[in-house]
Amino acid sequence: MRLLAALFIARLLWCDTGEYAGARACAGCHAEIYQKQVVSNHARSLRRPDEVPELIANLPVQFQDRSSGAVLVISKAADAHMELVTNRDKSEEHLPLLWALGSGAKGITPIGRTSAGQYIESRLSWYSANRTFDLTTGATTHDAHTLTESLGRMLTSAQTLECLGCHTTRPAQPDSGIGCERCHGPGIEHIRAMQSSKPGDRNIIQPRSFSAFRMAELCGDCHGHPPQDNDFARLRQIERTPGTSRFPSQRLVLSRCFNESAYGLKCTLCHDPHGNVAPAEDRPCVGCHAKDASAAVCPKARSACVSCHMPKRQVMAHSLFTDHWIRIVSDRE
Repeated sequence: MRLLAALFIARLLWCDTGEYAGARACAGCHAEIYQKQVVSNHARSLRRPDEVPELIANLPVQFQDRSSGAVLVISKAADAHMELVTNRDKSEEHLPLLWALGSGAKGITPIGRTSAGQYIESRLSWYSANRTFDLTTGATTHDAHTLTESLGRMLTSAQTLECLGCHTTRPAQPDSGIGCERCHGPGIEHIRAMQSSKPGDRNIIQPRSFSAFRMAELCGDCHGHPPQDNDFARLRQIERTPGTSRFPSQRLVLSRCFNESAYGLKCTLCHDPHGNVAPAEDRPCVGCHAKDASAAVCPKARSACVSCHMPKRQVMAHSLFTDHWIRIVSDRE
């Protein structure tokens, strides 16, 4: 696991090896895409807590944590910034909240930093399913022996970077959510190339040219890195672990539709990478199964393919995830 974490972090750091222009600089040539992306859930994946309407509307919130015996309160501090306060045995500790991770599509988890520089994942998160606060997923698996620990999970430097790596364009310098340069790479050299009188190399990453597996790897940096097709142990482990349903890139590569489709089942066949997840359509499924003689035709229905072949799973509290392992789902599952 340590090796996997090290590889993941190494992949994140590629995006700090060039000069950034910022997403707004892309709007001059890509105005339509920029206007769509800047208001997307990706762009909202990291914000200041006091800029998140879902959090502000529920303040102050008080929560009795039975597992740690502490009373947790999230409110605005005197300086108008948001903070988490834990109170136990007539003692209390304050945690200034720096970032809110998550767009709110499923939930939002704040992260703060103590005066000693320790980053902490808040023990409380906001969930869209019930529009209220509850314990952060996995919080009860971390014992809270001290008052500081009752604030939430204490993060190592590597864990902090890993969290930020999936919620911001530049994990080493977080300031906003996912923008253009998270997937396309730093943009200064691209702008210079396009402004040149004789543009040659565009100096930009173009994911649309990727193979289906390479695209799954790119998306999998945040949505579950897929194993190679000869990593049989890892493939079996993913197949046998229902909790991996929350990682679409890992589950997708289990699918015959992915491995046997003539042109490659890319993530972008169903998802607009610049916008939010749209309601499921049958078009991508019918595109193969109605035209390719080697593709089986479903005997049960001609519509709502995803509802049966990619069912939603509840693998963590308050959150449903679409299982991207496309298959005939057994009644025993």
